[in-house]
Amino acid sequence: MQVSITGRHVELTDPLKSYVDDKLQHLKHSFDHVVDVHVVLSVEKFRQRCEVSMQASGINIHGRHETDDMYASIDGVVDKLNRQLKRYRAKLRRHRNVAQQQGREIKVSHKVLDLAQENEEFSEDHQPATLRHEQLDAKPMSVDEAVMQLELGSRDIIFFTNDETSSLNAVYRRPDGALSWIEPEA
Repeated sequence: MQVSITGRHVELTDPLKSYVDDKLQHLKHSFDHVVDVHVVLSVEKFRQRCEVSMQASGINIHGRHETDDMYASIDGVVDKLNRQLKRYRAKLRRHRNVAQQQGREIKVSHKVLDLAQENEEFSEDHQPATLRHEQLDAKPMSVDEAVMQLELGSRDIIFFTNDETSSLNAVYRRPDGALSWIEPEA
């Protein structure tokens, strides 16, 4: 596990660094596959904040805690991350064996189109320019797991193959903060 610590308006002393490192080592006991951890310690007036971004076996987990004591902020964010990792690990245990699910992945293409044209009228054969193109794997999972991936990760939308129906589904966060689930009708 690689840990990087950044301080914003705070001096990173050796005891503070070792305290962060010791606390993060406890997370490794909850979840064995933690790869990379980035910690940002910041102070703004009386608010002392600890933010942690963690990569663990293909998922990104983020946590933030703010108090008037830096050590309490570190403890709080580690507790939050520990709960998230335990919840994720419990859901993984409930799901079927990965070997049974292989072969049901679907490739999904995501394109961002450039529609900012000065000419409002387009011909019938007009194709907008592609700004960005990304290929995604829609992995087999349940709706609960897709919602959890959306909450833990940094993506705005999750495409997945529904375990129950074997069809392509999507879960995304709407601008009003609500979650939406897209599922094809039979």
